[in-house]
Amino acid sequence: MRAEQTASARAALDAASRPTAACIPLERLGDPLTTLEREHVAACARCQTELTLFSEFRDSVPAQEEGAAVQWVVAELRRRRPLVATASTRSVSGAWRFLRPQRLMAAVAAAGLVLAVGYVTWDREPPVGEVHDATGTYRAIQVQAVAPVGDVRTAPRDLEWSPVDGAVTYDVVVLEVDRTILWQGASSTTRVSLPAPIVARFEPGKTILWEVTARNHAGDVLAVSGTGRFRVALGS
Repeated sequence: MRAEQTASARAALDAASRPTAACIPLERLGDPLTTLEREHVAACARCQTELTLFSEFRDSVPAQEEGAAVQWVVAELRRRRPLVATASTRSVSGAWRFLRPQRLMAAVAAAGLVLAVGYVTWDREPPVGEVHDATGTYRAIQVQAVAPVGDVRTAPRDLEWSPVDGAVTYDVVVLEVDRTILWQGASSTTRVSLPAPIVARFEPGKTILWEVTARNHAGDVLAVSGTGRFRVALGS
C-alpha cells in the first residue's frame, strides 16, 4: 500500500471512529435507547462497534480452560479483602463509584474500539525477523470430573470427581446451559447425591452443566473442575 493510500485510509477510519454529539455516551451503554438513538446507531459504525463490544463483555462466559484462572482470581480477591478494608473508607467508596460495573464495561468497550481501529490502520508490512521460542504455559491443579460425563442412559443421582490433596470440602453446583443454577451444595467426600426433584429435571436430550471447587481448612480454593457436561440420551 502506497504512503498516500495508507494516509487516506487512516484519515477515513479516524473520521468514522470519532464520536459525534449524537453518539451514545459510554456510561449509557446497556441502557434502553430512545427511537432517535436507535436510528442513529443503525447508521453509525462507531456506536455499533461499541455496543457489540459491550454486549460481548457483559455476556461473556469463561471457557472451560479459563475456569481455573477465574476461580484463582476470585479466591485471591476474597483472601485480600481484609487488607483492602484497612484503607480509607472515603477513598474506597469514591473509587467504587467511579468504577461502577457499567462504567468499567463501557471503558473496556471503548478500549476495544481503539485497539480495533489501530489494528486496521496499522501498516502490516513488518520485517521478517528471527523467531524466538517464547513458550509460556499456565498450569493449575484441576478437579477431574468422573461421572456423569457426556451422554448417559438414565438421569444420574450422584456426581463423582477425583480427590485433591489437602481438600476438606468440595463445593458443587449444577446448572442449566444458560448458567441458571439448579442446585448447589457441598460434600466432604468426592461424591454427592442429588435431591430427587433435581434429578427429575434431567430430561432426555437436555444438556446439564456441573462444576466442583475444592477448598482447604481455611476455605481457600485449591482446585476447580471447569464445566462438566452430561445429557440423558433421547429414548431413555
